[in-house]
Amino acid sequence: MTTTATRTRITDAKRQPSDRAMKKVWLLENLIFHARTGAGERAAAERMLDRAIEAAREAGQIAEQSGGDKKAETWHGYRLPSVRYGEKYEEVKHMSLTEIAKRIREDIKLARKVAEKLGTGSEVALVDPLAALAAMPKQIKVSVTRDYFSGGGSIDVRVYNLPEKGWGYVQEKDYLGYDRWVPNAELKGILAALEQIHRAYNFDGSDAMVDYFHVNYYGHVEVDWRERP
Repeated sequence: MTTTATRTRITDAKRQPSDRAMKKVWLLENLIFHARTGAGERAAAERMLDRAIEAAREAGQIAEQSGGDKKAETWHGYRLPSVRYGEKYEEVKHMSLTEIAKRIREDIKLARKVAEKLGTGSEVALVDPLAALAAMPKQIKVSVTRDYFSGGGSIDVRVYNLPEKGWGYVQEKDYLGYDRWVPNAELKGILAALEQIHRAYNFDGSDAMVDYFHVNYYGHVEVDWRERP
């Protein structure tokens, strides 16, 4: 059974915006308001649309809205660092990590789909995290796994099946003058896009200087050199 969108459309379905930020909003709204869009894909598009609207605000295409600050807390007399909340944390704060991991998978899948439709070149992919996923080679696969352990849990995003050994890496000198392998601009863009999706459902009020860690979930976005079918 399909569901219908519950929000009000802000773009004209028959008029594609020329501005890139608003074009992203337009593409997502076309998907959300299409009668044949499945419930799961619509829900993922709804979540991505909020981020796209915020990007359009930052680009000056939509009037900005003000927000409130979070209240500071203390821990054993130590003033805790301010907590940084992901833009989607409020939606999932009562959900399990299994449910959050499912949302992250849906967001990554939809991000690749929308990025391909934007049809951007590699020069744009370097500055737009979403567009970076359009430049990602087709054979690359992305997995999202969750794990529970004493004191919390983690959600890890791993990139598999690089086109060839060494793809996406370049050598550079570290501060001691030794060679080291680091992600090139293309791979950095891909990892940044995945990290943006990964942290959207998290919060972080940690301070490593005093071994204080306060997050919704741990985990990383990383490259795995193993082949994955």
